[in-house]
Amino acid sequence: MPKSDDPSQRTPSSAVLQGALAVGVLSVSSAAVLIRLAHTAPAAIAFWRLVLALVLLSPGIWSQRRRVREVSAQTGPIALSGIFLALHFLFWIKSLSLIPVAASTALVSCHPIFVATYERLVKKRRLAPATLAGGTIILGGLALVTGSAHFHVQSLIGMAEALLGALFAAGYLIIGQQVRKTLDTTLYAPAVYLAAAMLLGTFQLTKAHTLGPITLRIGIIYGLLALLPTLGGHTLFNWILKYLPATTVSLAFLGEIAGSAILAWLILGQAPSSWALAGILAISGGLVIVVLGLTPTPGATRPLPPDPTGYPEEG
Repeated sequence: MPKSDDPSQRTPSSAVLQGALAVGVLSVSSAAVLIRLAHTAPAAIAFWRLVLALVLLSPGIWSQRRRVREVSAQTGPIALSGIFLALHFLFWIKSLSLIPVAASTALVSCHPIFVATYERLVKKRRLAPATLAGGTIILGGLALVTGSAHFHVQSLIGMAEALLGALFAAGYLIIGQQVRKTLDTTLYAPAVYLAAAMLLGTFQLTKAHTLGPITLRIGIIYGLLALLPTLGGHTLFNWILKYLPATTVSLAFLGEIAGSAILAWLILGQAPSSWALAGILAISGGLVIVVLGLTPTPGATRPLPPDPTGYPEEG
């Protein structure tokens, strides 16, 4: 029986975690452009992205079938995480049809603000120096990117939807870190994807809409969404959540801003303004500071201990 997250195994090194974060960032960077190329309903895009990811994960799911009781013991948190993930996808995908990719991705990437606020107010944890310094630079970059967008009613709606997507992404990451202390990625990720897909499918069908049509072109896009940003991004980040604080992982997602902006420029012709470009560079620089300052948290299945490079509990 595979036990990929056996607590007896050594905690991954900083180099391994940094490499995993880099792969995850590159993978999720493809999402915005692929979504824009699909030109279908937001709920349908998110639904098929998750369903196809479940198909790709099916061999691992089958190998873990005897451990279904571990999942049932976490039904409540998994269901809530799935709801947050579904709402994150729904609002963010809707925003991409109203505002440029760079602005939408920058706003939906504000989830570290919500995660850090939760950690500070609820968990009473202080931000590490690297996280504080990098996060401050990142906030300045976000202001530059979003401020470079043209303001009108549709853009304001799009920005509000992107921010809602960020809020729900924060909830998804916070719950994920808690559940991942006791549940393997091979069990947690498929369960959350299934919960989110069920909600999205129900939402789409109850509005008298269909989940199609699926042409060859759209099918390929859905497959790429499942393979790259979902498995190579979200699933990999779910694995990392066992070893790093949720705020660090949340900040790592910000690398998607630069990657998405570059791809939107090359594929969609959405050239960023000089202000947006300056913001993207600031975000990337802040991200480098945060990631280089991280240290994995030991103790795979135990609550995260105080860590001078993470979030030490206040006395």
